Amino acid sequence: MSRWSVTILGVILLLTTLARAAIDTDEPVVDFIEVVLPFGVGIGLIVGGIWLARTTSIARIKQLSKWTLGGAIVGVAVNLWFVFIISLEQVPSGEPVVLNLNGAGIFMAAGVLLGYYATGLQAREHQLELSENRFRALTENSSFAVISIDETSTIRYANDATEELFGYPTTDLVGKSLTTLMPTRFREAHLEGLSQYLSKETQTIDWDGLELAGLRADGEEFPVEISFGEYGVADDHLFTGVIQDISDRKTAEQQLRDHTSKVTQLHEVATEITSADSREQVYQRTADGAVDVFPADVARVATMDGDQLVPAASSDQGSIDQCQPVSATLGYAGQSYQSGEILRLDDLTDTRSAAQSPRQDGGTQPDADPAEPRALLSIPLGEYGVLQAFAYEPGAFSARDEEVAEMLATHVTTALQRIEAESTIRRERDRLEEFASILSHDLRNPLNVAQGRLELLEMTGELEHVDAIDRALDRMSRLIEDMLTLAREGDAVGETQAVALRTVANQAWNNVATEAASLEIVSSVQLEADHSRLIQLFENLYRNAIEHGGDGVTIRLGALDSGFFVEDTGSGIPEDERNDVFQSGYTTNQDGTGFGLAIVKRIVEAHGWEITVTEGTDGGARFEVSGT
Repeated sequence: MSRWSVTILGVILLLTTLARAAIDTDEPVVDFIEVVLPFGVGIGLIVGGIWLARTTSIARIKQLSKWTLGGAIVGVAVNLWFVFIISLEQVPSGEPVVLNLNGAGIFMAAGVLLGYYATGLQAREHQLELSENRFRALTENSSFAVISIDETSTIRYANDATEELFGYPTTDLVGKSLTTLMPTRFREAHLEGLSQYLSKETQTIDWDGLELAGLRADGEEFPVEISFGEYGVADDHLFTGVIQDISDRKTAEQQLRDHTSKVTQLHEVATEITSADSREQVYQRTADGAVDVFPADVARVATMDGDQLVPAASSDQGSIDQCQPVSATLGYAGQSYQSGEILRLDDLTDTRSAAQSPRQDGGTQPDADPAEPRALLSIPLGEYGVLQAFAYEPGAFSARDEEVAEMLATHVTTALQRIEAESTIRRERDRLEEFASILSHDLRNPLNVAQGRLELLEMTGELEHVDAIDRALDRMSRLIEDMLTLAREGDAVGETQAVALRTVANQAWNNVATEAASLEIVSSVQLEADHSRLIQLFENLYRNAIEHGGDGVTIRLGALDSGFFVEDTGSGIPEDERNDVFQSGYTTNQDGTGFGLAIVKRIVEAHGWEITVTEGTDGGARFEVSGT
């Protein structure tokens, strides 16, 4: 029934008024005057009560009914005071006191109106308080700074996160201008923009996600993102902004832009590298390109040669002369080469020691030189070597640089593999041309001789032609055997092992028809070589010495500091012909095939050695093999 309490009070007033009119004996005009006002108020309370029951909460209706009932009581009290205190003496003795309902009606109407206003104001204040509490609860627990300003840009509120972000106590900020938190260059534009908006109420910028610069208490600028809106409280026109530090996001965006730029630059560098015609060009373009792609001051390439990393190229041409070959197991270069993983060091001064010099990584000796490289990015290039980028700024290289480095290494190794493949194809092509030349020339000559002698034999029957045919066939057989050796084995070397020079030399000597020739082994040395192919090397050197030096030639063999030599007592090789003797088919002996020394050279090169021809101790030919 509480919902209908105001309506019930209206009904009571209406019924009381009707009863008063029914029992009163006054003139009709007097009765009308005395009941019309409370009657109207009763009707109004009934209608208003029904409307309140449909639109207003029960709690508020209860309060309104109390205000209405209170008005009725006050009205009746005032009426009684007026009748009994002021007018009683004017009432004839013995006549009843007439109850006037006008006062009750007036005060009931006043009560409900005042109650409606009062309860509405109370409800608004309550809602405002709830809203403010909710706002503070949200903002105080927010990780973002929340600031409210008025029309003059004066700070009216700042949450605790504001102090963490800007470094000012919130109590100090309230009452100050918002421009305190802005760099000087933005302050005038902010005030002008606020004034223009207040006068025209038109936005000139987007209020959602606006990126600006903030100013901390210590004077440091930092990027912020602001989203703000406006609202009114009483007569105040307020603006509230939510501010967050976007330094990390800006850093990530810049890193992404840098990475994209590096990838684009890498594409250009990769194009240069893959178009190189030689290993030397690949190495140089790699070193130059690394400086363009990475934040490096100098870049160097070291390639594998035996068990050492040998400087091959540098972006700073002058610095390559200061670098020395080092073991592939030492230094940062050796570490990244052996592991096959990129090595990134932010500060070399934290890891250097007297036992490990940066010279092993292409740098200078450690000292107090401020220009000494501080940061290193060491990039393995597969089996070929290592690319190292140096920077004088510590921490110059990032994790994203490692990703780019992997792509660069792939391009470099691909280019080197392509050059190797092309070189192999060229060698095979030259070898095919070489074989074609032999088939068309060297084999044709003994074949023609054999055919001619065979015709003469058929015509004359003289047996002396048989010996010539036999010699021609023997030469053809040796040519074919040597050609097959080159075709089947080529530059290949099988599994290597430690062998004694003396042992291999004697085994080869026993395989060759030496006639009256003699072998002298002056000294011996251990060699890491393919045993069968090394025997083949000595066999060909022996045959060459016997073919050109005669049956009584003496062949002398001994060790060198980094290899061995084989010399004979024959007539030697003229100096202007020494570069030609290793060519396939080259021979000065009409019975020779011209393939013996070509096979020797390929066996030497397959082992990674080098062979040179010079004059022997007794004037004969001397072959020196080095790099063993």
